[in-house]
Amino acid sequence: MMYTANAIRRTRTAVADMVRKQLYVRRRHDDFLKRYSAELGVTEAEIVRDALDSYAAYSGSARHDSSAWAAEEAFIDELVLAAESRVAGGRTWQRDDLHER
Repeated sequence: MMYTANAIRRTRTAVADMVRKQLYVRRRHDDFLKRYSAELGVTEAEIVRDALDSYAAYSGSARHDSSAWAAEEAFIDELVLAAESRVAGGRTWQRDDLHER
């Protein structure tokens, strides 16, 4: 994510909505946070918050939308039915019949 002055200002003014958390990170994460925060000119906490927001946006939409999977199953069922109707009497061979023994 690109950090603009407005985004940083919004983060700083939203401190009243924040809760203090302490967590352990691996040394490589600590090194990354220090390097990246210095490079971007933002706090390590801002990078962690941005990573959490990105994770929540990505995982939340895919994990909790059961209607998307139901629609996918219906689509697959339609494809199967369409394929079976193209072959009169259905498929008469087995997959193993296609391979030499």
